[in-house]
Amino acid sequence: MRTRFKVLAALAGGMSALMVLAALLTLLPGRLPLPSDEVLMGVAFAVLFPLGAWTVAEGFLSGDERSMQWPAFRCLPGRVQWAVGALVVVAAVTAFADVATDSSRQSSGVREGRYYAFETSRGNRGTVEIGRQEYEELEESSRRGSLAVPGAMLAVLTALILVNGELRRVPVRAAPAAPGAVGRP
Repeated sequence: MRTRFKVLAALAGGMSALMVLAALLTLLPGRLPLPSDEVLMGVAFAVLFPLGAWTVAEGFLSGDERSMQWPAFRCLPGRVQWAVGALVVVAAVTAFADVATDSSRQSSGVREGRYYAFETSRGNRGTVEIGRQEYEELEESSRRGSLAVPGAMLAVLTALILVNGELRRVPVRAAPAAPGAVGRP
């Protein structure tokens, strides 16, 4: 595998691990001294979009069949398979857990020392006043989702980069036989 695939996969995988770890840290009680969501998501998407576009273009321009992707992934070293697989699973579970445990309220803001949330249930749609504890829980929950989803996307992108690199390493197409050559039975 060429070095560029290894470097790009390490960049995407490292950023995915950072996002998933930050999302998992929101499960701990209290507020953590992490950068704001805007900063973390900005960095994640600054990595995700160019790498994603490059990976998709690389996959289309190579002309490889999609049926070769799983065998190419299986050709990666076992530790790499486990690391990428674990990263994808943990990222997906974290993103799914946030969606599954989400309440009908979304954090809205603080005005004049009071905490407000936006109620999304059908009967009580609108802004409601809440306590500080619930507001902090809503903030952490929204932060978890906003970090886990880009982490999952970057984890899948890491796998695709490695598959593309593995497909470039081994020539898939066989050379055409010379005219008049006789094959062995």
